[in-house]
Amino acid sequence: RALANYVKTLTGFNSDFDKSIRKEKDVNEDVVAGFNLFMGKGNCGTCHFAPTFSGLVAPYFKESESEVLGMTATNDLKNPVLDADLGRFTSLVIKEKVNFYKHSFKTSTVRNIELTAPYMHNGAFETLDEVLEFYNQGGGKGLGLEVPNQTLGEDKLNLTTKEINQLKTFMNALTDTTHLVNRPKKLPLFQTEELNNRVIGGKY
Repeated sequence: RALANYVKTLTGFNSDFDKSIRKEKDVNEDVVAGFNLFMGKGNCGTCHFAPTFSGLVAPYFKESESEVLGMTATNDLKNPVLDADLGRFTSLVIKEKVNFYKHSFKTSTVRNIELTAPYMHNGAFETLDEVLEFYNQGGGKGLGLEVPNQTLGEDKLNLTTKEINQLKTFMNALTDTTHLVNRPKKLPLFQTEELNNRVIGGKY
């Protein structure tokens, strides 16, 4: 419970995009176009649900969906090899030992995505351009890999270079470091007096 409550404090909804939705700030037309692509032609919003832009399912946000993308082992999409990690299928939950969970991974948020490279569960993609090209090709199955249980659509998205740049502009507008870089006013207390003498911003 303590860990869950801490993680909840890291959620920020004060990005430029959030401010624009609240009519507090204007954003450029590429952010708006990118959002429309995210929710429309790019099909991103079918897995990354607004407003968290993750797999958290509304209205209670207690369940997070996972997807089978047919993720590659490296960023070489010309000679793709399916990543060997079976993901959720290997969890300790007995009911998840079913074929449709093979190579299934939690749908993470795209908030702060410009700060969280490398991307995907295995860190195979170093840039957002690589990520978007993977999706643009239809994931592993679209690249010709054998992924019978892929949940990501295998059809190519046919996104243009301009549209890909607009998608990146929108996702970068979701950056909010409010709860990540603020200097704390106090540190947690411990039973050990030595730890309680720590200095904020000091070495540990």
